[in-house]
Amino acid sequence: MFGKAFANWFKLLYSSLIGTAMSGVSAYPASGAYLDVSGYARVHILVHWGVVHNSDTPTLTLKCTDGLSGTLDVIDASLYTTPDPTTGDAKWGCFTLEVAKLPADHHFIALATSGTLTNGTYVDISIWGESLSVPVTQSTSLMPAADQLVW
Repeated sequence: MFGKAFANWFKLLYSSLIGTAMSGVSAYPASGAYLDVSGYARVHILVHWGVVHNSDTPTLTLKCTDGLSGTLDVIDASLYTTPDPTTGDAKWGCFTLEVAKLPADHHFIALATSGTLTNGTYVDISIWGESLSVPVTQSTSLMPAADQLVW
């Protein structure tokens, strides 16, 4: 039988707070905490839309920068997700980023928000790094060892 223990191969790099409205949020993670992905082959981003208010037009765009709080630059115009306001509740979106494709001096990433976000739209985001060295060591503040279960 072939298989991998997920928590040994993919490191949880970021998880947004569950149940927080998108209003007032400019990026996930916030400026000053952009993610350094230079030690990873790929990064996988899972976006789970909660309630999408009918009069909001939320968009999340994957961007890169040269530091923890640098100016976010577009990687590629196709790297965005936006739910249908009438049918987007509880839908998922995902990104897979090949880190080697980033500009040499832009290995920090974040999801930038845009659109109308004032009426109560919710999203949960988790960002997973596919490490160049395994097994990975999980941050126990994000994923306690007792919760890394394999059977």
